Amino acid sequence: MGKKLFGLIALGATIAAGAFAGYKVATDDELRQKLLRGAQDVFETSKKAVTEMSEDVALKTAKMTKNPKINQDWVENQWESIGY
Repeated sequence: MGKKLFGLIALGATIAAGAFAGYKVATDDELRQKLLRGAQDVFETSKKAVTEMSEDVALKTAKMTKNPKINQDWVENQWESIGY
């Protein structure tokens, strides 16, 4: 009985914390802008890393992370760099 009660309390606390975080993000413009800037910074850093990669490094990174988008971004960047 004790473990069940603890589990229910933990579940309720998790749901309450998630609801509060969602409410805070939905209503706080400054926090939303801060999170958006952080996400954009991460995207720009990632895009910069892709532009500086060699083809071999892009292939190895895509295989290690199991993310084919890395190769797609690298190829797209190569086409952009030659004007297509």
